[in-house]
Parts: sequence; structure tokens; C-alpha cells
Amino acid sequence: MVSVLKVLSTCLIFCGVFEFTMSATTQEKAVQSLEALTNGSNKFAINLYQTLIKQKPNENLIVSPTSLMMVLSLAYIGSKGQTAKEIADALGLPSNSEDVLVGYNQLIQDLRNPVLKLVNKIFADSSLQLKEEFQKQATEYFLSAAQNVDFLHNAEVARQTINTWVEDNTNNKIKDLLAPGVVDASTRLVLTNAIHFKANWKLKFDPTETSKENFYVTPDTTVKVDMMHTKDKFGFKHHMELEAKMLQLPYEGDDFRLIVILPDKPDGLANVESKLQTLNLQEEFSSFRKTTVLVGMPKFKMESTIDLEDILIQLGMPSMFSEADFSGIAQGENLQVSKVVQKAFIEVNEEGTEAAAATGMVMSYSLPLLPQRQETFIADHPFISVLIKKNPIISVIFLGRVEKPNINL
Repeated sequence: MVSVLKVLSTCLIFCGVFEFTMSATTQEKAVQSLEALTNGSNKFAINLYQTLIKQKPNENLIVSPTSLMMVLSLAYIGSKGQTAKEIADALGLPSNSEDVLVGYNQLIQDLRNPVLKLVNKIFADSSLQLKEEFQKQATEYFLSAAQNVDFLHNAEVARQTINTWVEDNTNNKIKDLLAPGVVDASTRLVLTNAIHFKANWKLKFDPTETSKENFYVTPDTTVKVDMMHTKDKFGFKHHMELEAKMLQLPYEGDDFRLIVILPDKPDGLANVESKLQTLNLQEEFSSFRKTTVLVGMPKFKMESTIDLEDILIQLGMPSMFSEADFSGIAQGENLQVSKVVQKAFIEVNEEGTEAAAATGMVMSYSLPLLPQRQETFIADHPFISVLIKKNPIISVIFLGRVEKPNINL
């Protein structure tokens, strides 16, 4: 009998401290592995975004590429043959399997921060015999704890246990990750990732400067939004090829930044999105010039629930849903993916940003410098927002599009 692997949603949360020391040589190797990993993962982030916007045109969107990649890579270490090849190719994973493991371990440690929590967890049916090597790699490199639950006799209690874990690790921002009926008596395994991010701006917006202003959803249609204002020195550039301005808003501590990509034209978002694949994110997001910028930025909240099965198939991973080979995960089980869903949340206001996302996998039966001057960056029409971790390497944590700012969900 074929077992079914259901992939659920990844969550963004604050990660705990993992005591881990390395020699200088080992640390250098880890950084090299992380570089190899992020070169592919940043391309995957753009591919994921461009595929999603075709499915959700003219809608607000927030997705966490990092959360999804964590779950897919956790499944990857237990995959074989064509299934493994498809995941590796889609995620742009290094050809050396050790680089994958060491790279993800370094990424998790690199993301450790008082403002960001990232955790992975395996929920396994008590009857499932996980392979020792899979458990070892999941624990050692992905810091993924395992917990036994009873899908066979009480799937609803197991579902609630998983949902509670997600809520607890996302400051209650991601609720009901697993909808009723997603897990049942045939479920054998759920792989989950959760991330929560909450940080204050390094340069805060003054709430007394926030005012009701027009936001151009289209050149002819406006809505009133709470527009925040400030003037200070920010990373800024005008990207001629994209026909867009880029603004870098730093958070306290300087490790995390929100990159806002604002089209030159009110109806220019689709044009900008069509050119994103030409960007080298590592280069683009490391080459801002600091200058005085007059900023107008709307407050907004966004929440997305995304079924990712069709998306992952379009991205080149069809076999995990049909002729899958996850023989490296458990003894005597034919597992395949039946569902992939991600829930994500983000809020931007005068103080800073809070963001969360959750992903799970369930297995069941069945430019040059210019003279200093004041620039203007008024985000009064649809734009792209990218939450990144910098130092030493750019990692895309969240990626979204704001078509119509909303402060109420």
C-alpha cells in the first residue's frame, strides 16, 4: 500500500539558542556550504514568487521561502532517486550532500537572533519506525526534535497537538495550520518548520506623522491608507533596468532589513515582477548607497494561506506527489506527498515588523555612487517587500507583494 505524504505549512518563529562550537577550519567550511546553499535558495525564492503571482494575480501575497525550503530539505535527506534529484534541482541544492547538511545547519545558526526564532519538528505516528540515519541527520543538522503522536487511533488529538505547537512557536499568529481532515488514521509523519520574526525599526516612524492618504490600487482607483512618514539616511537606489526604486529599512541590530521595491509607474508592478529573475539578490541587496530619503510607507497587515502542490509541480517536483521515493525516512513505508500548504502573516507599523509562517509535511498511507541629495520614496502604489537576513550572506526570509494595504484582517 502506498503511504501518502502531506506537506503542510511552514511557520516563522523565534529560534532558541543552540550551543555549538567549531574550529576555524570547520567554521570556514560551514560558511562555504552556506554560500553554496543560499546561491540556489535565493533563486528558488524568486522562482517561487513568480510562480505564485501567476496563480494569485492582483492579490496581496506573503510567503516564506526559507520556511518552505526547510521542510522540503528535511524531506530531501530522506529521499532517493528521481525524487531527490527533483528537489535538489528545484531548490538549487549543492551537489555535495555534506554541503547541504552543513549549509542548513549553518543557516539555522546564522538566523538565530533575539528577534527571530526558527524551529523544526517531526511528529511521527507511534507505529512508525524512522530510520536511524534520517533521525540523526534531522537532529544534528536541522535541530529537529521528534515527538510520537497517535494518528492511527486519535488523529484529531494529534492534529490539535501539532496546531498548538505551531501557535506556541509563532506568538499565536499562525492558527489551525492543519485543517480538520488533513490528518487521519492513515497519517504516519508530519514534518514541520515554524519561524516567528518581530523587530523594531532602527529608525522608527513617528506615529504623529502618520496620516490618511491615497494609495493607488490602479492608476484610476484609490483607497485611503495610514501612511507613515520619516526622513533620514537609508540605503537607496534607483534600478534603471527594473524601472523601480529600492529602499532598505534596517531593524535594530542591523542583521535584518526590509527591502521595498517600488515601481516607477503606479501600474508598473507586473513589469518589475517579470524582471526579478534577472537579479542577483546577493549583489543587489548588498549595493545600496546611503543617502537622505523622504519616506512614505503605508501600514499594513497581510495573511496568506497557500496550497503549494501545483506550485511545486510547476517548479519541477512532480514525483513526490506520485511515484515518490522517500525510502530513506522510514522502514517498510512507501511515502508520497499529498498536500503542501503554507500559512504566513506579516504586520508593518511605526514600531517595526512582526511576521510568521508555518510549513509542515505529513506522511500517511495512501549602480554607481551619485552626489548626496535628498531622494523621495513614497509607496503610494503596489510594491514588493523582501525581509532579508544580512551578515554575512543574504537570506530571503519573507517575500511579498502589497497590492492593497490593509491594517485589519
